[in-house]
Order: sequence, then C-alpha cells, then structure tokens
Amino acid sequence: MAKFASSAVLRGGNSAIKSLCTKMLLVKNYTFGASYAAVQAAKLAEVTVANADFVQTTVGNNEQLALPTGKSAVATASSVSGDDLHFVFTDGLAVVHYVADETTDQVVTSGNTVNFPSLLYTNNQPV
Repeated sequence: MAKFASSAVLRGGNSAIKSLCTKMLLVKNYTFGASYAAVQAAKLAEVTVANADFVQTTVGNNEQLALPTGKSAVATASSVSGDDLHFVFTDGLAVVHYVADETTDQVVTSGNTVNFPSLLYTNNQPV
C-alpha cells in the first residue's frame, strides 16, 4: 500500500506530474522508494501519457489533477491473488515521479486488456 512522490513532485506539485510524466504503469508489489529498474521489473502493463492527458482544476481551495483516463494496454505479465498493485508514473527513462495505490488488487492475466482508471491527485490547502 506504499505511495510515493519524487522530490520534483513534492516541490512542483500537480504541474510537475503533468510536465514530467510520460508513462503510466500498473505494477505489482511496489516498495516505497523503489528504483525505476525495480518498477520496470514488476510491470504488468504500461501506457504512454502526454501533458494534454492531465486535467488541472481548482476545487474549492484545493488544486486537483485528474490523471489520464481512458487508457488501456495489453498486460505483458500476470499477477496473483495477494499481489499489491500500484499505478506508477515515470518519465519513461529513469525516474519514478508518483505512485498511487490500486485499491481493488484484481488478478491480472498476461495477454488480457488492462483499463487504467481515472485517478485524482489533490494538493490540499493547509489547515
């Protein structure tokens, strides 16, 4: 259930995710701070994302980023019951920028289509 944001995302928030991320992956058993090579090794499916795929809005006093929706890919590996799945956003070359938990942890079978859901990243106003 680990989540992660790179220092670039911590500094730049939604704009950093939008401008730096070019790949969205579904991976199994992510460990906090895992390297780019480690997430590539755990990859089940991958899609390309572009700046225009992200929608940034203001909701009340908070800034919200809708992460890409309507993306799908054929799974290149399988998971089993009990694998902890995550969505990982990378620069497609060497850096993991943002990791979100995939809460359903459905079993994925290699060769089947994986539909990536819409995710929200919110920068909340300090309380």
